[in-house]
Amino acid sequence: MVHNPIERNAVTRFILGFAIITLMSIGGEVVAGPLVSIAGPVAGFVGMFLGALAVFVAFAHWYVRYDASFEAK
Repeated sequence: MVHNPIERNAVTRFILGFAIITLMSIGGEVVAGPLVSIAGPVAGFVGMFLGALAVFVAFAHWYVRYDASFEAK
């Protein structure tokens, strides 16, 4: 039975998690930047949340498909 190589090693899981958190903050900044200049700090907070959420959902969708490719058929 083949296993997901990321799940076998704690170091790779940590690195992937750190990379996703970093990408979530970048995605949040990309969305929040224009909103702060238009509507103020509260809109920036909402934009940060929505940007981070979009990155997380996209990653989760990709990772579920990636992990399923290692399932026994």
